[in-house]
Amino acid sequence: MSVSRIFISYALLTLLLMAASTRVFAVNDELRLVTFKSPVVVSKIQQVEAAKIAQFEAKLTTLDKVREDLNLVLGRIESLEKSIQKASEKTDHMTDRNAWFALATVIVAGFISFVVQLILLRHQRKINREQAKSEVSNSYVEWQLKQLSELYGPLRALLEQSNAMYRQMNRALISANPGLFRMQSAQDKDFDNTEFQIKKEEGWTRFRTVKHLGDVYNKKYGIEPYFDDVVDVGSRMATLIRDKAGYARPEDDDLIKVMGTYLAHYAVLSRLHKRAQEGMIISTNMDDEAVFPVHIQNLVNRGYQSINGQIIQWRNQASENDK
Repeated sequence: MSVSRIFISYALLTLLLMAASTRVFAVNDELRLVTFKSPVVVSKIQQVEAAKIAQFEAKLTTLDKVREDLNLVLGRIESLEKSIQKASEKTDHMTDRNAWFALATVIVAGFISFVVQLILLRHQRKINREQAKSEVSNSYVEWQLKQLSELYGPLRALLEQSNAMYRQMNRALISANPGLFRMQSAQDKDFDNTEFQIKKEEGWTRFRTVKHLGDVYNKKYGIEPYFDDVVDVGSRMATLIRDKAGYARPEDDDLIKVMGTYLAHYAVLSRLHKRAQEGMIISTNMDDEAVFPVHIQNLVNRGYQSINGQIIQWRNQASENDK
């Protein structure tokens, strides 16, 4: 039963009690009027009215009891309403607190997500930066490897071959005519600090192929095969320089100039060699600018060792990073 219905029932019960009380008072007034008429009639009327009054009083007693019960129920209902109101207020408070807690949770979660994303972004940038740096480093190392394999390495090997064959020819000439040829120690004069000399009218002088080829070629010294091989190696060196000079290091500007000098030397040497093979007289009046540029050996070695050292350093560093 709802509270409104209980209140309505309570109001109706009160009205009934008031009506019953009015009825009792009216009966009492009638009895007082009748007493002035007949005693017998009055007695009967009193009995009937007494019975009715007793019935009304019983009903009034019942109604009073019901009203008391209703008052008790209303008190309990009022207490229950207060409890419900307190519970509702507590629930609203809990709801508000839960709402604020949920909002705070969302804010904290969003902040944590932002921080995590920021950390991941910075980490990714670092990885990208290191990757780009590694790619640049790898590209540079690949270029250095090409420099070694395409220019410095082959040119260095051909120079070593040319030097070895040239010294073999020197020893063959000394063995054939020691009075005309000799080897002298000379610091920084040649690749091995030794100078091969030929005796001319003015005295001992340094032997230069383009200037003294006519003094030894086809002179029955048996050194023609050595010269042929030296010129053949020179031809391969000239081809290599023409095709691969672009692999020279920017800091090897001196080497690039010397390679140009060597190409000029080889042009003269190949022409003289061809004339010697054909048995033609070779002029010995050659300019010093046409002689073999001895310091090309040191320049090539310096570039080769520098590039090779950088590659070794890069390889060692890569091995350390992999550990």
